[in-house]
Amino acid sequence: MPEPTSPSGPPIPLNLHHLPVVAGLAVPWITPRLPDGRHLFGLLEQGRQHSCLTQRLCQVCGRPLDRVFVLLARASDLRRRRTAEPPVHPSCAAYTMRVCPMVAGRMAHYRAQPHDLAGLAAVFPDAPARLGAPAEPWFTVWLRSYTVITDPATGALSASYRPTDPLRIRAVRSEAIPTSARQDQAP
Repeated sequence: MPEPTSPSGPPIPLNLHHLPVVAGLAVPWITPRLPDGRHLFGLLEQGRQHSCLTQRLCQVCGRPLDRVFVLLARASDLRRRRTAEPPVHPSCAAYTMRVCPMVAGRMAHYRAQPHDLAGLAAVFPDAPARLGAPAEPWFTVWLRSYTVITDPATGALSASYRPTDPLRIRAVRSEAIPTSARQDQAP
């Protein structure tokens, strides 16, 4: 059966068909929604972020993770071997890399103005430093396990893969790979 199509975006995979759609894109399960119905793309709803990390749920579809999953991580996350971004299924990572302008590398800078969060989303201590800053390259970190920690640098609940070796790490966009992050490991 073919994937459902949308008028203004790439096909939405069948495993994401249960999610709301905005401007032709499936809205990730973890995305906060304001009382007026608008979704705050690029932010993490704090309760769902906690659920995803502690209950091993995919942040995109909200369903339990499989045996192998992916962390989408910024270059700075790679150096620390942890991220506040919960894991995703490989198929959900593939969709995200196609449609998310930040992960796909189509945005040169982070947003310049903060969202009015109305208390719905997690605000991480490093968020003000990213306002208007150049965007970092993103990577896929393929794993079988992670540890939930409170990041000592940010105070945010995070997925740490420090105690385990990733199956592989791949750049989402290859033209901006920092030398220190070139870790392409085979499973």
